[in-house]
Amino acid sequence: MQSTNGSETTWVSRVIALGLFVVVIGAVFASVAAAVPAMGFRGADVSASTVAVGENVTVSATVVNVGDSGGGYTFRFVHNNTELEATTVNEFASQRVRVPASERRTVTENISFDRIGTYRITVNDNEAGVVTVQPARARVASQSADQRRVDIRANGVSSTNVTALDIEPTNDTFGLEHWSTATGQPAFQQTLTEYSNRSTVPATLPPTNQSAIVGVLTVGTDDSFERATMRATVARSALANASLQPGEVSIYQRNGTTWDRLTTTVAEERDDNVVYEATGTSDTTYAVGSIESELSVTTTSIRTEATADGQRIFLDAQISNAGPTAGEYVGALRVNGVTVNTSRITVAGDGSATLSVSEAVTEQGKYRVQLNDTTVHEVILTQKEAEGQPTGEPGAEPSGSDTPTAHSTPTATADGSGDSPTTGVVPPTVLGIDTLYLIGGLGIGLGVFIAILVALRRSDSGSDSDSFEQF
Repeated sequence: MQSTNGSETTWVSRVIALGLFVVVIGAVFASVAAAVPAMGFRGADVSASTVAVGENVTVSATVVNVGDSGGGYTFRFVHNNTELEATTVNEFASQRVRVPASERRTVTENISFDRIGTYRITVNDNEAGVVTVQPARARVASQSADQRRVDIRANGVSSTNVTALDIEPTNDTFGLEHWSTATGQPAFQQTLTEYSNRSTVPATLPPTNQSAIVGVLTVGTDDSFERATMRATVARSALANASLQPGEVSIYQRNGTTWDRLTTTVAEERDDNVVYEATGTSDTTYAVGSIESELSVTTTSIRTEATADGQRIFLDAQISNAGPTAGEYVGALRVNGVTVNTSRITVAGDGSATLSVSEAVTEQGKYRVQLNDTTVHEVILTQKEAEGQPTGEPGAEPSGSDTPTAHSTPTATADGSGDSPTTGVVPPTVLGIDTLYLIGGLGIGLGVFIAILVALRRSDSGSDSDSFEQF
């Protein structure tokens, strides 16, 4: 009986031990089976949907490992030209990465295209995006509250025709919406930076007392720059803040320290903004708004020339421009208070020019000559001068433009400020005596001399008669 009980106890113990062994082994195998990687593709995308020929596109793809152990994963990057009938798979790159448990990995690859077209890009049969390849493109590279940068890239374009590009609209008060450029080359790059706040512009602008600027554009290029036609949008609110009417706005091209006004047209008027168009010729800074010239008359002088029937009076004036842009000066010649002739001259920014305006006269007398409201000059013409005859000795040639034949005396200005002796032409003198007074004195002396001579001859005749009768 006892041996039988011992056998049963031993058998039960062995069964329990075997069960525990099976449980332990099962747990070990279960834990090993659970500790495997589990990869899941999380998506892919492209950096740009429109690029130029030869420009890189960055393709990104992400995978996540939800398993309990690390493992490897291979990315395969493929592109197909959707405009071609061929369905050949064009794998342009592959990457294998190790992904730890419960982590993700993102990889990138660059691709460029040497021909225009539309390309579908996939990663492991998952679409990353569709890319349109053009000969040229304008892409907004960065944007902030006061400025926006646009990158221009072209490859395989016409070297003789312009390359026209539309630019993404902006919500700023100033921005480009079209750019047509010609560089004379089939490939080029340009950088356009727009500024809607003049205080953020790195370039030097005209002072505020000489300008009202509502937008600035800077152009940078790695290649030669022949010309570019731009269309710039200006918000009506910006025009109102600058006290400018739509027709008062021009586009200016910086030229060293001055600004050249470009021929500017209003391309379109909209409810909220106005579109201006102009063509520039340099990769420089462009200002949109109004820049004023500052013209003034520095000096004036008088000269005369003999004509067939009188004299022509010339008034020469030196016009200075203290402003940063060119300005037109209109000079009206006034003789005895009446405007008789006008002349126009363009004076470059920070420059000067000589204006000459003239009028022919045929009558002797005194003429008051002035330019607009500047210094008044007096010109006295003698009878011979009014008749177009020389005033020198008999047989002398008429004086030319370098020698005044009329007498000019500067008098007080229109505002009573007077004029310096160097402004007008000094009347001709002899030994410090005015020519007119000298001629008058000589005439009186000659008359007295002739009268005395006649009296003496009469006296001599009377004496001879008495002597004869006495004889």
